[in-house]
Amino acid sequence: MARKSMGKKKKLYLIVEKLRKYPKENSRNKRKYNFTDPTALRALRIHRHLRALENDILEHSQNGNGKRDISLKRDSKSEQVVICIKNDEVHCFRVAYLSPLEFSILRKNRKVANVLRKCKAWKDVA
Repeated sequence: MARKSMGKKKKLYLIVEKLRKYPKENSRNKRKYNFTDPTALRALRIHRHLRALENDILEHSQNGNGKRDISLKRDSKSEQVVICIKNDEVHCFRVAYLSPLEFSILRKNRKVANVLRKCKAWKDVA
């Protein structure tokens, strides 16, 4: 049983990586028949989540005015990576819990990886 779940996870993250590698090929018209499989739909959700998180992180680096702060930590119970983006401009936090695989996929974007390297507690997570 564990072997099947590992195979599904591997398939899930392969789909996520393909979506991130070729984003232009995933137009709305193609999605209708591409994503009928529940695993593919989950991969699409993960892809969108990572893309939105990536945009927030890159927006942080472009502002550069100190109104945003990013911190990283590893949750010891679940082994997930917690990314917290604090925005002082609108007084809010964005907290994202990522699996180690999702975090490694996020770091494949060099611009995002450079911003995350400058974050608090980077050494505890990387």
